[in-house]
Amino acid sequence: MKRKVLAILGGIVTMGACHAAALYRYVSPAGVVTYQSSPPPSSARHVQVVHLSDTFGSGSAQAAVHAPPVVLYEAPSCPPCAIAARYLTSRKVHFKVVDVTNPKALAEMKSASHATTIPTIVVGKQVFVGYVESELSAALTAAGYPDPKNPQAGH
Repeated sequence: MKRKVLAILGGIVTMGACHAAALYRYVSPAGVVTYQSSPPPSSARHVQVVHLSDTFGSGSAQAAVHAPPVVLYEAPSCPPCAIAARYLTSRKVHFKVVDVTNPKALAEMKSASHATTIPTIVVGKQVFVGYVESELSAALTAAGYPDPKNPQAGH
């Protein structure tokens, strides 16, 4: 009887953990990226569902905690920005998105890069103006982010 109760409780806890392992990622009208467990407001842009098991699978959680922060400065209708965001997502990199259509965000980007070109990507203290996958890939690997194409890199 005790085993049955423990098995049921374990199942309930597991279901709750699986449900909590998904977050909504969205950009507010002010350009702020937000993660939350409940659905975003209707005014949200660039809504994504992020599954933490996908992001932190295969032991990459420890690497992500110790890796330098990554910031992507972008604008909503910028194809190279979207490509850069997809690449970072494919590398399972947690990154902050800053929408430079907001004047404060644009000033922040200018301060970081001394340029107004988008996308601008910051990996730790390195700044990449424009998107060149090979350069970004090398910087992410050197910073300790796992590379799914080369599992031994970044450790």
